Amino acid sequence: MTSEEAIDDLAERYLAAEADRFALEPLSVICPHLTVEEAYRVQMAIVARKVGTGERIAGKKVGATNEAIQRAMKIDEPIYGHLFVGQRISDGAEVSLTELIHPRVECEIAFTLDKDLCGPGVTASDALDAVGTVAAAIEINDSRTRGWDIGIREVVADNGVAARFLLGRKEVSPNGLDLREVRVVMEKNGVETARSRGAAILGDPALSLAWLANKIAEGNGGLAAGEVVLAGSMTPMTPAAAGDLVEASFDGLGSLSVRFR
Repeated sequence: MTSEEAIDDLAERYLAAEADRFALEPLSVICPHLTVEEAYRVQMAIVARKVGTGERIAGKKVGATNEAIQRAMKIDEPIYGHLFVGQRISDGAEVSLTELIHPRVECEIAFTLDKDLCGPGVTASDALDAVGTVAAAIEINDSRTRGWDIGIREVVADNGVAARFLLGRKEVSPNGLDLREVRVVMEKNGVETARSRGAAILGDPALSLAWLANKIAEGNGGLAAGEVVLAGSMTPMTPAAAGDLVEASFDGLGSLSVRFR
């Protein structure tokens, strides 16, 4: 078992890497015996330190929500991380690459809860009952590991590689909305890079939200009204460079964009 001192040391390393924008060696080098459960302890230590310095939790993100990524990471379920108020940017905003290491962009569906949601035993229907609005989203991921040389442990310990996120200005009720059939087209600098639909997220984004509520319940946690949940990526991660404009158009949810400088 990895010691509490080692868990704290890893949390400090990831925080320093994020703050000073440098990449760490993978955990296979710096802590080869770390388990996935211990990686979540690193994540929670990061969260505690950020909250202790005044950051506020905005919600959660779910990752590894398709079979190809799970096979690559040799896992059989998704992972989750935390979103912070300071990571949220506005639709159409510019992001300076001096604030990040090597960002990559994904298109997502976002839920905003208007009721608390706690497992275990949460179903997709239960999850949707707790949702106030659904919106289009773009997530900017930024691994604090050298060369994106990551597996499940690096992603979990590094808070799901979360960096920035933005929500579309259009918010709709989930009632009568077939999330599986919501389609998205992603463009970079006017050229289509990906297209997909909501079913790419565990077959149904509502299942992702239910999974999250049940997973967090394993540690006696829950989701609170007002939290934003990014359900998982509909598209492959796309690298971003200075001057890039990334735009995403969602059926029924509108469009949003972010520019990098």
